[in-house]
Order: sequence, then C-alpha cells, then structure tokens
Amino acid sequence: MLKLSRRNWNNVLIFIVLLLMFSLYDWRGTGQAPVTASLLPEQSQLLSIAVGEVRLVQAAGQWQLQPRSNSSVSAQQMLNAWLYTPLQPAVGVTKPTQAPVAQASVQLAGEFAPQIWLLYPAQQDYLLQQVGQPQLYLLPAAQARLLFLID
Repeated sequence: MLKLSRRNWNNVLIFIVLLLMFSLYDWRGTGQAPVTASLLPEQSQLLSIAVGEVRLVQAAGQWQLQPRSNSSVSAQQMLNAWLYTPLQPAVGVTKPTQAPVAQASVQLAGEFAPQIWLLYPAQQDYLLQQVGQPQLYLLPAAQARLLFLID
C-alpha cells in the first residue's frame, strides 16, 4: 500500500473526482443540430405587419389585409405563418451581396421601433435576416410566399 499523508490522499481523491466528471460529461452537445428560433419573441403581442404596400392589421377582432391583396394568401394564413414558423439557422452561409427581394416591418406592442425582416434569394429557397442581427435563417419558398406574399 502506498504511504501518503492525509493531504496527499485528498489530492488524489480530488483528481479522481475530476477525471470522473470529465469522463461523464456529455461532449456531444457541440455537434448537434442548431436550435430553431421563432420570428416573434415569445409572449409578445403582434400589432401589425407591413409587407410592401400591404398591411396585416386587426380590425373589429379580425385580422385583415389592407388594402385587399390579390394574393392567394389569406390574412389568417399570413398571421399563422408569422406566429408559428420555426427558423432554422443557415450554417456556413455568408450574407448575400444582392439586395433583398422583400422586406417586412413587424410592430409589436410595447416596442417603439418595429422589427425589420429582410428576405434574400438563395439557390432554391430564401435567406431571412432581422435587421441589426448577424444571423441568417434558411426559409423554404412555400414559407416565404406566406410570410412576404411573394409569388
């Protein structure tokens, strides 16, 4: 048996506990898929969304597009898309050099300035970015049509 002082045995035990902690630590967390985000902050109240000349507003308890849009997208479809579309971060994509194809201004209750979202064309889908934020999100063409009323 090794002859160690009480202090040395404490150091050995501390070292063993540290080794055990590091061996049991889940290192797989860094390589997993990116976490999804949402367009609107949780617990926020939407007042209006403006896309080009069209505004989605609540009037008399109903969401309406003003002026009436010739788009095949209804006000309820657009509202649901803004409320429930999950955003998938675009990994390894640089900011596009071309101008955005669409812009949306989202006004939330209690916020002075609106959130501005820009839509950039990508190869088959679109890239979405909030003004002032570096993160780009990959957006399928079907969702872009609902969010930005593009055909």
